Amino acid sequence: MDEAVPGPAPEGADSRVTVKEEDSPWEQVCSSWESSCHAQELCRLRFRQFSYRDVTGPRQALAQLHELCRQWLRPETHSKEQILELLVLEQLVTVLPAELQAWVRGQHPESGDEVVTALEDLEKDTGQQASVYTRGQDMHSLVTEYQGASSECQSLQLLPRVTALKCEPPELCQENPGEVSAEEAVSKDGLFNAKQETFEEIQQGAEASGAPNRDCMLQPPGTSVCTDRTVVHMNTLKDRHPGDLWARMHISSLEYAAGDITRKGRKKDKARVSELLQGLAFSGDSDVEEENKPEAHPAPKRLKISNVPEKNWTKRDLKPNFPSWSALDSGLLNLKSEKLNPVELFELFFDDETFSLIVNETNNYASQKNVNLEVTVQEIRCLFGILLLSGFVRRPRRGMYWEISDTDQNLVKDAIRRDRFELIFSYLHFADNNHLDQKDKFTKLRPLIKQMNRNFLLYAPLEEHYYFDKTMCECFDSDQFLNGKPIRIGYKIWCGTTTQGYLVWFEPHQEESSVMVDKDLNLGLGGNLVMHFADVLLERGQYPYHLCFDSFFTSVKLVSALKKKGVRATGTIRENRTEKCPLMNVEHMKKMKKGYFDFQVEENEEIILCRWHGDGIISLCSNAVGIEPASELSCADDEEIHQIAQPSIVKLYDECKEGVAKMDEIISKYRVRIRSKKWYSILVSYIIDVAMNNAWQLHRACNPDTSLDLLDFRRYVAHFYLENNANLSD
Repeated sequence: MDEAVPGPAPEGADSRVTVKEEDSPWEQVCSSWESSCHAQELCRLRFRQFSYRDVTGPRQALAQLHELCRQWLRPETHSKEQILELLVLEQLVTVLPAELQAWVRGQHPESGDEVVTALEDLEKDTGQQASVYTRGQDMHSLVTEYQGASSECQSLQLLPRVTALKCEPPELCQENPGEVSAEEAVSKDGLFNAKQETFEEIQQGAEASGAPNRDCMLQPPGTSVCTDRTVVHMNTLKDRHPGDLWARMHISSLEYAAGDITRKGRKKDKARVSELLQGLAFSGDSDVEEENKPEAHPAPKRLKISNVPEKNWTKRDLKPNFPSWSALDSGLLNLKSEKLNPVELFELFFDDETFSLIVNETNNYASQKNVNLEVTVQEIRCLFGILLLSGFVRRPRRGMYWEISDTDQNLVKDAIRRDRFELIFSYLHFADNNHLDQKDKFTKLRPLIKQMNRNFLLYAPLEEHYYFDKTMCECFDSDQFLNGKPIRIGYKIWCGTTTQGYLVWFEPHQEESSVMVDKDLNLGLGGNLVMHFADVLLERGQYPYHLCFDSFFTSVKLVSALKKKGVRATGTIRENRTEKCPLMNVEHMKKMKKGYFDFQVEENEEIILCRWHGDGIISLCSNAVGIEPASELSCADDEEIHQIAQPSIVKLYDECKEGVAKMDEIISKYRVRIRSKKWYSILVSYIIDVAMNNAWQLHRACNPDTSLDLLDFRRYVAHFYLENNANLSD
């Protein structure tokens, strides 16, 4: 421990301080001051400002904190009420204004009542509130705070690893700067980092010292202070002290005297001390150097320069330059000519390659578990037949399909034994566990997802309009939630469909999406998914497809990027993505009549934004369709039906937005009910239902006059698999 030891001054030294360093236990320090009120304050400060850097480990830190707290509160001599009074007293002083804390600590109160009494007396003496006495009096505040600084620095002399600082007012230091310690106190977060300097280093820059001038001692705030003399003495210090050693000690003293060890209080103290220091203008440089030194000006703020050109909005209609749609769907014509039955349509998606994948991976997985399964394609088709049957013949337990005697149950019993079905279903697999991508959450289904997406796109109707949205695969074990959908809990699935509900492409949602697009576009998750779906469609040919999507995906940047690909796009858009388009605000438009709309076109990219008042306020963005031709829409208002104007962009979006909803409606009617214990079995069932939906969509397109309904179509496929794939030998 560093301690200042006063001793007889040598001749000609004029009472200079000799610095001596020695280590003493903390217990001896507090016991030596036990008779004084400084001892208790010192122990409190050492407990509050204990640093973890002073010890070698957490166990030693805990032991030191226990000891410091015991030295401060002294439970062996203080009662519970006295300890409580000490804690309340500390908190009361802490919450006082920073200008009063140093003065209150200088009074050395022993209870909260003494603090209150002292503050009330101070208020009576000054005739104003105690918290206002420092306003407009920077120098008076400085002198007042030094009273607290002196008392605090007396205790600071006993802190470990800090060389003794003799903190005196400027009047006391002006004639004897050599008495100031060599310690350079630098504050970081309210704690002192000691940097020792030898006495010889200070002696080189100090002048001959004299007797301290105590004509102007510090007084409480209610008494007069010789402010003029203090200002003169402080202004002479910059010539007497080389460098800013005294200034650094002054800052440290004031911060330490503030008494507020909270982060907020320290920031306030530092700001106040910085203002005072600028007024005093301490410096170790000569006047000539200061004159030659250029004035320091704050660095100007750097303005953010955006590479994106500013949008230029104009009140006019859109003039798109896309080619008209003239593509011929040759694939659908071929399907019509082939006159495929429901089973053949279903096996356009679950083809021989897909069934072979399932058989190989299932047998491979069983062999890894030391089970000789040897499942065949015939048995997998039979299993699919039972899964399809469960969509319209529902039983509480799947074992009941072998127990109840009726036409459908007899098909199940004659097709496959229950134990064999359970064994195959428990080992049903779609990927090799030895080659899984750990970054992909759905890696065990990835081969099946890729195969189905390829087949869905291959036989998808070639149409002009497609809708991209999100849907849910029901699963109550999932933590994903989607509001506004018939199924709200399950696996979220991104999907693109035709306007009639044919699924073209899908991808289960995961935090780290496997969809890869150009990162330079910076479109976000929704924009990246739409761009990927556009790339999928363009694989069939460079046609001017028209994509529609909701506000989750839409942005002006996305619509512009799709236009560069030659893809038309329309979608609802959120207010914070309109790129400062000067449309009528929503609140004002609500006061207008239904059918009112406002629109603006971006001149550089030819993109329109339109806001329309229909059943509600809707904002849309498009690169392909504008206002004209506007149509008439029947609207019921106050039991009266009248016609309102509907822009072309609104009409197009309303016609396309039902694609995913139609698919969800079809799947929900007869979805697979049999599930296994594997987490991904629900997704396998969803893929089977989607394939059945797509097959039925193709059946309706190929046979518009004699098409089967969905139930008959599904029953046809289920019965065919059970009747024609039965294991007769078994």
